[in-house]
Order: sequence, then C-alpha cells, then structure tokens
Amino acid sequence: MKKRWTLILAILVFHSCGIDSDVLTYSDSNPIDDGIDILLLFPQNNSEIIDGTHVSATESRLIFEWTTKNNTDYRPFNLELVNLSNNDTIIYESIDTTSAIILQREVRYSWTVTGISDSKSQTWVFYNIGPDLEASPPLQASAISPVTGASISQTSTTVNLIWSSEDPDDDIISFDLYFGETEDPPLLFEDINASRYNDIPVEADKTYYWKIVTKDSVGNESTSEVFTFSVG
Repeated sequence: MKKRWTLILAILVFHSCGIDSDVLTYSDSNPIDDGIDILLLFPQNNSEIIDGTHVSATESRLIFEWTTKNNTDYRPFNLELVNLSNNDTIIYESIDTTSAIILQREVRYSWTVTGISDSKSQTWVFYNIGPDLEASPPLQASAISPVTGASISQTSTTVNLIWSSEDPDDDIISFDLYFGETEDPPLLFEDINASRYNDIPVEADKTYYWKIVTKDSVGNESTSEVFTFSVG
C-alpha cells in the first residue's frame, strides 16, 4: 500500500513540473513583438545590386519592394534613402509597397521604410552597381543654323555653323565638321569640342554643303545627313 501511494505521488509531481500545453499554445500563437511591422524585400541587405534599368553612365533606376506583417495597411509609406558616401538623405513617399528610384552607380546606400501608426522596418544596406552599360551610338546631328536649304545674305563673308546632337549614354566627346562646295564635302575641322563653329569663309552666289560626325567616349560615331545652304 505504501509503494502504491509513493507511485501516485511521483506521477503528480511529474505533471506539476511539466510545461502546461495551454502555455505552449499561447506562446506559439503570440510571438514576441520585435517592433518591426514593415518587412523589406528588395534590394536585399548587404548585397551588390546589378539589377535595374540603365539611365546613363552614372545612374540607374531601381524598384524598391517591401511588405507588411499580416497585410496590415500602413499607407502612405515613407522610404528614407541615405547615400552613405556623403550622407545625403532623401525621403520618397509611396502609396504602394514599391517605389522606383534613380540611383548613382558605384555608391553604397542604406534604406528604411516607415508608415502610419508608428510602423517601421529594419535598416538595410546595399551597394548599387547597376546593369551593364549599353554602349549606344550618338544620334545623328541636326542642323540648327543655317537650316538646310536656307539662303543667307549675299553680303555675308563668313558663316557660323550650329548643330545639335544627343547620345542615350550622354557621353559625346567631340565632333568632326565636313564642309565644302561639293555634295560630298571634305573634312574641314576635327575633334571640335562644341556644337558650333564660327567664322567660316563663304562667297556670294555659291552653294555650300556640310555634315557632322558625332563621336562618343567609347569610339561610337554617327554621321549626319548632308546639309546645304546658299549665299545670296
């Protein structure tokens, strides 16, 4: 009889020292609140980013993405972006969980997102490399003055040629000017650093032809159509 009571007592002590199943259930369904309501997705923390859209040799566009715990609505959001090379800080407002931002290439950034009800994210850091540079050739130059087919004053003894040219990569470095009295004009000046050339001698009652070769920093070139004007 004594042994039986000893066994019953041991069982009661074991159960009293065990973890209550109700406590386990409550703990699993109610995790510790870390104060983070907004979850950052992309760009990832401590990553090197080669994604995005090419903007120029020095810039790229990247889409930032995040979400919220339990799909709670914390809109509008404020994305704080810090350029860690100079500590410049810009706040971008978004009513969605994405934001497209133009970034400097070869720069390290940090970013964090906040919303209403004191909601916030962690702060993540990334290095923006940007997508591979696409070496696009310059666009053909167009004549600004004199426009093609124009007639300038018969008393003119010189002419100022002005043109315009663009490059998707924004890396034009110089121009070659072809000018003469033939429809295939010879090279007159090479490696001009401006989009104009002044005081070119002309004579009355003559027709002149000219064209521009635009050159960029990686060796691409584009040749304009042949422009023409007459004197008098």
